[in-house]
Amino acid sequence: MDYGVRPIGVIRTPFTALDQTPIQASRSTAVGQIEVFDEFAEGLQDIEELSHLILLYVLHQHDTYTLRVQPFLDDWLHGVFATRYPRRPNFVGLSIVHLLARRDRVWSSKARTCWTARH
Repeated sequence: MDYGVRPIGVIRTPFTALDQTPIQASRSTAVGQIEVFDEFAEGLQDIEELSHLILLYVLHQHDTYTLRVQPFLDDWLHGVFATRYPRRPNFVGLSIVHLLARRDRVWSSKARTCWTARH
C-alpha cells in the first residue's frame, strides 16, 4: 500500500511572505483561490452546493520542524501538535474554507481556520 501524496491543484492567497499570514485566519477578510488541475475537474461536480470545504495541503515553504513551540501571545512552550504552528514533522496543513464562488476549475474561498499555504 502506497501513501504517496500528489497535488490535485494549487491554493493561491494574497500573502507572499510568512509575516503577512494572519495569526487568526478567522478574523481575516482575505479571499483566496483554489484551482483544481484539469485531470480532476470532473470531481468538482456539484461542489457549489456546499458552503464549506476541507483542504489538505503541503506546507511547501517549510523545510524544518520544531517539536516544542511558544505560540503567539503565550508565555509557555507547548508540543507542536497542541498548537496551530505550521512547522510540523509531516508538513501537512488543514483548512476549512467558506466557498464563495466557483468558475470552472477555480473557486474563491475565505479561510475559516489555519491558512498557511501560499503561492
